[in-house]
Amino acid sequence: MVRLLPTGCRSLDEVLGGGFRFGTVSLIYGEAATGKTTLALSCVVNHLRGDPAGKAFYIDADQRLSTNRLLQIAGSDAGLLDRLLIWRPRSFSEQTAIIEGLPAILARGAAPVVADPITELYRLEAGDAERTFAANKGLNRQLAFLSETAKTRGAAVLLVGQVHSVLGSEPAQVEPVAQRLLRYWSDAVIKLEGTEQPGVRQAVLEGPDAQKACRFSLSEAGLTDVDRPW
Repeated sequence: MVRLLPTGCRSLDEVLGGGFRFGTVSLIYGEAATGKTTLALSCVVNHLRGDPAGKAFYIDADQRLSTNRLLQIAGSDAGLLDRLLIWRPRSFSEQTAIIEGLPAILARGAAPVVADPITELYRLEAGDAERTFAANKGLNRQLAFLSETAKTRGAAVLLVGQVHSVLGSEPAQVEPVAQRLLRYWSDAVIKLEGTEQPGVRQAVLEGPDAQKACRFSLSEAGLTDVDRPW
């Protein structure tokens, strides 16, 4: 039986086939304020609510994770956050050490693992050609460890990806930073976008054959379904 990590948003869970899959790596990317972190936190809180003995792990790579936002999403269940372990790496090498230590921590059961954003410290590490080559090698190593951790420990790994503009694209488009590596290691890719409706976001499940999409709004409790028509 496939184990799923629900997002707490009915329409998004339908797009995902019930939620993100444990045992896989999923990429969530989009521009700022499209709800990437809120989506990741909603998944974490839903897992902790559904499994009273469960744990969750969060790599806060840009050290911007808001305690107030966590408490908002958890609501009256704030006590479950005692089972959420948060790391705040200060360097790319420290992030590598955290990721390589995950298999031992997850040995006793499946859990969500979030890297938010996976490329923040990678971008700081890159520079000239030599430094960028080394940074790419390091990021590939991290992603390989996360993929292996997902498969061998049954973890649901969520990568939060930053974006940059695609030069010369018309209309303007964005793509994930280090997209070749992120797409290679990701089993599912979700793109979050703004819409013409204030406060409403669109989630697109990307795939080689077709794209599925839904819309949602951001609320204090996390994600809220948006009724059709769009």
